[in-house]
Amino acid sequence: MRRDPLVLSSFYLMLTMILGAAAGFLFWILVARLYPAADVGRASALLSCVALLSYFSLFGLSTTLVRTLPTSDRPGEETSTAVSSVSACTLVISGVFVILIPWTAPQLSFIHDSPWRLAAFVLLAGAAAVNLLTDSVFIALRATRINLLINGVLMSAVKVALPFALLAAGPFGIFLASGIASAVAATASVTMIRRSLRIHLRPFFSWGVLRDTLAYSLTNYAATTLNLVRQIVLPLVVLERLGPVPAATFFIAFQIANLLNSAAYAIGEALFAEGSQEGAHLRSLARRSAGIMLAVIAPTAAFVVLFAGPILRLFGDEYARNGTSTLIVFVLSSLATAFYTWTNFLLKVTCQLTATIASEVVAVGVMLSIALLNLDNGLIWAAVAWGLGNLASGSFAAMALTWSKRRHTTAQRHHPPGNWEVRL
Repeated sequence: MRRDPLVLSSFYLMLTMILGAAAGFLFWILVARLYPAADVGRASALLSCVALLSYFSLFGLSTTLVRTLPTSDRPGEETSTAVSSVSACTLVISGVFVILIPWTAPQLSFIHDSPWRLAAFVLLAGAAAVNLLTDSVFIALRATRINLLINGVLMSAVKVALPFALLAAGPFGIFLASGIASAVAATASVTMIRRSLRIHLRPFFSWGVLRDTLAYSLTNYAATTLNLVRQIVLPLVVLERLGPVPAATFFIAFQIANLLNSAAYAIGEALFAEGSQEGAHLRSLARRSAGIMLAVIAPTAAFVVLFAGPILRLFGDEYARNGTSTLIVFVLSSLATAFYTWTNFLLKVTCQLTATIASEVVAVGVMLSIALLNLDNGLIWAAVAWGLGNLASGSFAAMALTWSKRRHTTAQRHHPPGNWEVRL
């Protein structure tokens, strides 16, 4: 197992996720105890917005780096161009978002209280985007151990230490604690890419480098955008329809369940990275990654379902009283989320990007339709919408993969396969 890159990458990525989730768990326990529930609800929605803005600003370049860096003969130019592009895009996109907040999300207007809050929001959103992008470099070059040290250890420690110091800032203090931790991690990541990976990362942009992968990047960007739209729109719908206190309960329950979702995503990233290596045998990778997902998620989901009430009680009796059923549904939905994650990474590694976009459209349509029609009947319907949306998307992706396999088999009957087709 120690010689298997898929297992090693999955292990380090999941360990990073576990440490990050444990730090996040402790972070939100502290926040829930230190801050009023209304502040937690507003801050959680703002952090969801930052996550969305960061991913929006990647423009698919993180996926492209995982796909191209393993066989690249110009890693410095590709990485520098990606980092420079993402940094500039984040400043523009987050700046536009800040201007539109009074009309799009009035509950978040507290960041307009002072100019320094606006500046801090834009800069920290940029740092979060760079940190996400640099993670892809470590994954692509099988250096996930470094990622563990930065995001799993350093970033987690900083994040947990800050809520006490920022208590006077209200909901914006919660945002600052998470944002500063991301900025520290981004700075450390850039340093390690230069020193440990020997990649000459610098302020640099090459249109030629960007043009070579533009179509692949933008197609992945469209798919990622659709994926993130549902992750940010659902909390905002809960906030606006049910209010800040149910929004806080929703966010805490989702963060706990997201431990399982992140594990599936970590294994999917390892599958994608190994499937992009020269000579990869995708069928074997797919089987092994599916087995790892099931072995990790099923027992953990059973544990959380059994102890959902006591786990939520760590955050406060109010969360346990109002969110236990929602958490149970979210956790049961993690199996559907794992299925969605596995099938969609297989679509990406086989370059079936049109099908990837279509599966995300299915997820957004199903999820938002169920939420908008039923959310007034209770918070639990947000979790139901999440699970059914992922199940529908994964089923669509599985059908696309099956159809592609049948088409490939038919083509083999008429034409001798080339080396790439044999590996696939």
